[in-house]
Amino acid sequence: MSSRRDLQKSLRTNFNPGPRDRLNRIRLRARQALHLPSLWMGGGLRNPVFIIGAPRSGTSLLYSILRTSSRFAHWPGEAHEVWEADFHPALTGWESNILRRTDAYGLEAERIRRSFFLVTGSRHRLIDKTPRNALRVAFIDEVFPDARFIFLKRDGRDNVNSLINAWRTPRYRTYALPEPHSLDGVDPRWWKFTLYPGWRDDADGPLEVVAARQWQLSNEHALDDLATVEEARRFEIAYEDLVDDPEVRAGELFEWLGLDYEAASRAEAFRSRSAPINVVTPPERGKWRRENPDEIGAIVPLIAPTMKRLGYGDTDDQ
Repeated sequence: MSSRRDLQKSLRTNFNPGPRDRLNRIRLRARQALHLPSLWMGGGLRNPVFIIGAPRSGTSLLYSILRTSSRFAHWPGEAHEVWEADFHPALTGWESNILRRTDAYGLEAERIRRSFFLVTGSRHRLIDKTPRNALRVAFIDEVFPDARFIFLKRDGRDNVNSLINAWRTPRYRTYALPEPHSLDGVDPRWWKFTLYPGWRDDADGPLEVVAARQWQLSNEHALDDLATVEEARRFEIAYEDLVDDPEVRAGELFEWLGLDYEAASRAEAFRSRSAPINVVTPPERGKWRRENPDEIGAIVPLIAPTMKRLGYGDTDDQ
């Protein structure tokens, strides 16, 4: 097994850091040092905000808008090295990314609180976007009892289509597996996106089943966990509504969060109409019909119950 230090380095967002990444790392360390006195004086996070959604559901788009608020601070990139420093799958038998309320005790939870506070300090609120957190909402709620959760849902057919496309690119490497998988058309050394319970049963493929299970279980676990959170601390938004009217939807979110809708955030919401964020191919509703119609048609029965639970209605309109 790799050392904990090696595992933690593997959790950084960029596997091939360039000068800009190194500069961001230096800035992060400087910010952490600046906030140490506040930590020593007993400072802690207040009302952190967590964007929850399946991978490729549009969380990067929403995050790009919200984090422009002057009231927010965030970890550079996705904060996998914070969440998984003590919970990397290699340390837990490669079972899954799931964390429960009962895991949120002891030094590990305190380290997570401390790590994020050293980014925000006492003057800012944390905003975090980590899609694997869809499998650990209850854990987060236990670590941060005053957290706010924004749940972003997306039509499963389009979301799974996006996951299939992303699996087939060289990007989005997540875990170097101890043993290779056998999914057709993708690098067998790497698992991408969420590691869900029972993933080994699907490791021989087909790829569309893995992508469908990632979407299905991310949403099912998120919905189940969010149901245990007070209604006032959770907000649901559809990706389709966000794309159709980003300025209005962002404004609704800022109002719910009790924050001013600043000019920079309005500008970023407007810009998102013509500058897609973190995409493999440009956004298009129903794109699965053109890109992966056979694969999506095959997994519709698998995702149909979750689609209905999310309010997407009939999945027979293929």
